[in-house]
Amino acid sequence: MIPNLNEICQCCGGNESQPIFQLFDDKCFKITDGTSTDGAFCLNDFAFPADGYQCFSLIVESAGGEITLFDNQTGGLSPSAVLESEKLYARGILIKITYPTNDDNGEEIVITDKNVTVALQNTDDYSESQFPLYNFFSIFTNPKSNQTSDLINRIKIINPNLTYSVKVTAVVIFGKAE
Repeated sequence: MIPNLNEICQCCGGNESQPIFQLFDDKCFKITDGTSTDGAFCLNDFAFPADGYQCFSLIVESAGGEITLFDNQTGGLSPSAVLESEKLYARGILIKITYPTNDDNGEEIVITDKNVTVALQNTDDYSESQFPLYNFFSIFTNPKSNQTSDLINRIKIINPNLTYSVKVTAVVIFGKAE
């Protein structure tokens, strides 16, 4: 179900004809405004090398619950270090967050309150950056690189919401270091 998109722009006065960004059956993300299409980003020719993969669906509990989706455990390697040959490292990920319609109190959750966080940890100094995430996220790194600096060390999802849990569905793609 596509939520009432007017809720996104209430601070801006609302707009009943708010354009939406959506994935269609032709493998294209399109921006549509009523019956017209303003732009498209198509994945019909997309391919990504995979030496391994992991698919999962997990629940992230409310009130600061978190899950680690992958951890490359580059453990103290310098950014210019060469990765261990033939070892699998997470190289790409697709993440979908599914929010409930109502919170634990039976109140409808407005779209602006659907705000889990994705935390990315780099391999340089293990610093972590957090970003709000509505319901879809993807990232791919260079699958042929053997440098630690070309990897994200760890990705986790954090649910700061006090009154509901979220479902996380993900595919992690692994690639071997050469």
